[in-house]
Amino acid sequence: MTAWRVITAERRMLYSPIGLRLVDDFTGLAPVGAVRAFLDRQTAAGWETTNIKAVRTPSDALTYPGLGRSASAAVQPPMHCRIRIEADLYRPDYLLTSDAIAFDVFPYDDATPPAVVATLPQNVFLLPTPAYGFADHVRVLRGQVTDAVSRPVANVEIMFGATERAASDERGRFALSLRWPALTGAIQIDASDHRTGRTGQINVNLPADLVGAHVIVIS
Repeated sequence: MTAWRVITAERRMLYSPIGLRLVDDFTGLAPVGAVRAFLDRQTAAGWETTNIKAVRTPSDALTYPGLGRSASAAVQPPMHCRIRIEADLYRPDYLLTSDAIAFDVFPYDDATPPAVVATLPQNVFLLPTPAYGFADHVRVLRGQVTDAVSRPVANVEIMFGATERAASDERGRFALSLRWPALTGAIQIDASDHRTGRTGQINVNLPADLVGAHVIVIS
C-alpha cells in the first residue's frame, strides 16, 4: 500500500484579504459593460496606486490572492489598502459616503495565516448612470442635482421611497428607474448628499414629467 507524505516545502498558501461581489442594483445580477478595479496602498506620502490586478473567481467575486504574502510574516507590518471601482454604466454605491473601500492587509506565509481571514465576499451595488441601457418599457426619470448656486453635485443618492434609487455622476446627472409607482399621479423624489447632510426633493407628475430633464436643488 502506498503511503503519501506532504512535502512542506512544496505547499503554498494563498489568501485574499478581501472579496467583492459586484451587483447591478437595477437587476440584482452581475453588471454589464466594462468594470475596472484599482488597488491603492497607503504610504507616508498618501495613497499610491499599485499595478496589482484583481482576480475574478468563478462565483464572479473580485479577489486579490497573494496580497499580503511574505517570506516571513512575523517581520512584516500590516498594510492599509483601498479599492476603487470604475464602470462605464454605473456608479458604485460606496461613493455615496466615501471615495473607496478601505481594508487592512495582514501578512502571512505558508506556516502562518493572516491575523484576519476574509471568509465571504461583500456586495458592492452598482447604481445605473444615464448611460445605462434601460429597456424601452422601463420608466426613467432623468435630471441633474445642483447646489443653491447651480453647481452640479456628484454622488448624491436620488430615491423614490425605499424601492428605487440612483446616484448623480460628476456632472450631477442621474437616471432614476420608476418601476413601482402608479402609472399616473404625483410622486415625490428625494435627494440626499450623505457626505454633507444636504437634501432636496421635487414632485413629479406621471407620466407627463418623464419627458425632459429635472433639476433637484440640495441645500
